[in-house]
Amino acid sequence: MPDANDVGKLLELLRALEIPDARPRVLRALVHGRRTLPRPIVEVVGVTGYPGLVGELYSWLSESGGRRATPRAKVDLRAPDLPRMLLTPDLNAIDAGPHANDPEIPGHCLPIVQQLVAGFAADDTAMGAIKFPHYRTADWLTRQRVTADESEAPDELRRRLPKLLRSGSPTSRSDTAEGVAGDTISRVVFGVLALWPVLRLWLWVSGRIPGMSKVTRWFLHQRYLAPELSGSFLGFASRLTASHRVDENEEQVAKLLVHAFLEDLRDAYRRRIWRPSSWRRTAYPVALLGGLTEGSDGARILTWINEIRNETGLFDPLVVVALRTEGPSREVGELSHISDLRPLRTLESIVDLPAPQPPDPLQEWVREIDNRRTHRQADAWFLALRAILPPDTAPRVGDARFRGLALPPAPPLAARSWFVGLCVLIPILLAVAATLVYFPPLRGAECSHWPWTDGVSVSLRDGECVGYSDNPRQIFADDPELSATQREVFRLNVAAADAREKNPNRPLISLVYFAGLSYVDTNVRYPHAQVEELAGLAVQQQRALLASDESEPLLRIIIANGGSDMRQAGWVVDNPLRELVAGDPSVLGVVGIDRSNDETRRAITRLGELGVPAVATTLSADGLDQASPLYFQAAPSNAVQARLVADYVQGARDRNGAPRYDKVAIYHPEAVGDLYVTTLVEDLRKELTTRGVAQESMSWREQQQLYRFPAPCETAGFDRRTLLFFAGRNDDFPTFAKSVSRGCLSGQGPAILGNDAVTRLITDPKATAALPANLTVRYVSKASPVMLGGADCVSGVGKLGDQPVPFEHEQLCTELAKLIEALRGYPDLADYRPTWAGDRTGLAFDVSGLFIQAVRNSRGVLADLPPNRTAIAVQLREGDYRGVTGTLGFSTSRVADGSSIAVLVTTAVGGAGPQRCLMMFPRQSGQDGCPSGTKSDLEGWAEPGR
Repeated sequence: MPDANDVGKLLELLRALEIPDARPRVLRALVHGRRTLPRPIVEVVGVTGYPGLVGELYSWLSESGGRRATPRAKVDLRAPDLPRMLLTPDLNAIDAGPHANDPEIPGHCLPIVQQLVAGFAADDTAMGAIKFPHYRTADWLTRQRVTADESEAPDELRRRLPKLLRSGSPTSRSDTAEGVAGDTISRVVFGVLALWPVLRLWLWVSGRIPGMSKVTRWFLHQRYLAPELSGSFLGFASRLTASHRVDENEEQVAKLLVHAFLEDLRDAYRRRIWRPSSWRRTAYPVALLGGLTEGSDGARILTWINEIRNETGLFDPLVVVALRTEGPSREVGELSHISDLRPLRTLESIVDLPAPQPPDPLQEWVREIDNRRTHRQADAWFLALRAILPPDTAPRVGDARFRGLALPPAPPLAARSWFVGLCVLIPILLAVAATLVYFPPLRGAECSHWPWTDGVSVSLRDGECVGYSDNPRQIFADDPELSATQREVFRLNVAAADAREKNPNRPLISLVYFAGLSYVDTNVRYPHAQVEELAGLAVQQQRALLASDESEPLLRIIIANGGSDMRQAGWVVDNPLRELVAGDPSVLGVVGIDRSNDETRRAITRLGELGVPAVATTLSADGLDQASPLYFQAAPSNAVQARLVADYVQGARDRNGAPRYDKVAIYHPEAVGDLYVTTLVEDLRKELTTRGVAQESMSWREQQQLYRFPAPCETAGFDRRTLLFFAGRNDDFPTFAKSVSRGCLSGQGPAILGNDAVTRLITDPKATAALPANLTVRYVSKASPVMLGGADCVSGVGKLGDQPVPFEHEQLCTELAKLIEALRGYPDLADYRPTWAGDRTGLAFDVSGLFIQAVRNSRGVLADLPPNRTAIAVQLREGDYRGVTGTLGFSTSRVADGSSIAVLVTTAVGGAGPQRCLMMFPRQSGQDGCPSGTKSDLEGWAEPGR
């Protein structure tokens, strides 16, 4: 290449203009905060073969490869196919044209800007495509043909806007979410917004949401065409349409379009610490214009850019290099006089260089631009340079000396994709790891809950999920029947809350149902007992919902699991339940309470220390009332059960009227710490000894040892007047029954009397399936009136032999039938058919009713004050409650020894009944206490001693 040409200097200048910082750093830019100067509009004068030079420069800017090339666009201003400006459309020509019926005219107001937009929007660089939401919106509006008058034009335009929104242009990443939180979040935001197009349109048009209405807000706050006179975006937008633009100043329209174009470039290059993509733009966009002439459309575009920069004072990153053959009217400098620009890190640092001779035109421009822009000079941003270029042949821009000069600098380390990915990924991984540790639900951990989850507090202890729950987010069971019953209780909790919201004057009381709902040993799992108790509570919830008067409390049940055999009962009380009662004053008591053992006794003591009344449904071990002054027991104690058994043994008569028994064999496990078994055996022994009844005891440590006992039917000389009394737990009874009935003919088995634990099996067909089919079972039953109600109760009919039943009994059966029907709607329970209501159902029904009565009575004493635990405890001691199981009275003792307890018999174990009565407490002297019509004809009974 000859020495007498300025190709190298031109390329050096172009690089200095397009590179904002040769060594970009994020921290340095943030700390120093230097003002960035917009680039001059460079006019290269004396170019005769401009088409070839424009092409060469365009190729030179991209020769480094697609991944690190400069954003660029080229326009031949003298191209014959370049349309002219159409700022004020000829409506007659448009209406008569081939697109007369098209609501959108094909032409653009500023074809030159349109070509630049198309060039910059082509994404072939690592910096990413530049989006133009502002310009595309303005351009779309200027091409709309609106037929309505000025007052109705906004409405017609509103109907067309969804087409613009669907194109994605005005709501691109740069329009909304990228300005808020980056690319990824913007995709999520607009993925969601796409589901609600009406909302999306409203947010965009309203201009009220800074992030979502960025485009429309900009239109209403920019300076051209006086947008404040329009009142709204749609009003302003209708002024830009082809139909109404004839009354607007065309120069203002043009400046609006160019300003929108520059605003999009500003937004793309606006540095934000949360937008790494903006820091990766290490080269400004270059617009190459060929064939510029004075007074042409291209010259007008450059003039408007100059004026917009003067008038707004805003930075824009656009680099314009316009090639022209003839010089402009303004002063023209020499390209060759520009100093060596390669050592410069930024263009702004050129002012620090000493002034050369002859003067450097670029240095002078940089030094004087602030003064020139302040005075709004008509050529403030122009820099005209005369270049010496080869006149006959295309300049060899691709010369090896200039190779690599166009390569933009690598982005700062902090902005590189891999670094940003690591900076995002590492904290995320650490946060995820920490979150997985502290938030077990995230890793799908069994028995876990979110800290902010209301109504649930559970933990996994020794392989069991213990704690409490009042909603279906936590179910304590894998049994379909128990799971469905819990869900039904939780459904009624929601209904109670809704009823309270509609009638705030009704008190909403909460009771904690505390029981062992999980099992370490699946061989002894028996969920049906808890199903019965929950059914009684659910029925009471339903009854409360049916009432509408303000005096009737609403009932919420919180289900708490104490683990297998209540082994975790103490921990549950000391941790989740303690926090619950401290934070929820509506919790007035604890009901249920499973297993009379040492752990349960400790839990009762802790509940008393927390000031929480506890009413056990079926516990009967002696001495539990000494564990806490706030403990109440709805079932008679073991001492009463022992007296019942002794009365039965002494008074039982065969069909000939002779005494039925003269001896009792007590079968019991060696269960240290099982208060129920130990106190029952001790009480019965004392009672039989006092009455002079012969007795013997047989015990076992392990269930398998039951088969070592001699079977009565296989033992010569076995006295059939011996009553075999089972004093163990329900899980041992099937093995006991099979052991003692070995070798027996039908109807010839020994007389068996089971303690009240056996009722767990009697009311469950699945459990009785393991019993011998020819077995007649006598058993002690609490809540005897409910047991004697038979299958009629689950069908909705309250019945007790030949005598009428109390209203409460009728209500229990009616609502129980509804509950069973609801349970049949759950999976795996379509054929759910309980055989009869159990004693636990009646006891739970009465215990919850006892609390409801106490709340009613306390409201009468405390006026409008909400019920509290102290007042409830006082009311429990003062008033008797007459329920379906008899009378629960605690005025003289906190153990309801006057509640019903009976010896019942069934000859169809696991069948639908009927259950028959042999003797019942309470009873009148000389009577067996059995209700009329429920007496068994298997044997008789007479007052002992008669």
